[in-house]
Amino acid sequence: MRSLLLILTALFLFTVGSGCKKCYRCTVLDEDASAIYEYPDICGSKQDADSYEQRCETEYGSFDFTCSCSEI
Repeated sequence: MRSLLLILTALFLFTVGSGCKKCYRCTVLDEDASAIYEYPDICGSKQDADSYEQRCETEYGSFDFTCSCSEI
């Protein structure tokens, strides 16, 4: 019973500790796919990355620029 509890605790800590935190970078591209601005890198969850990309698209999308966001 005790070993099962230790295994479950270790599994939980591994899952939480491995963290799902990754680093991302968004770059604003013009119509020729040339980089015109590079956002600072962020590290966080997938939800953080989605918000980061949405921010880029909101700030530059209305000017006919595109955002290229990727994990680094």
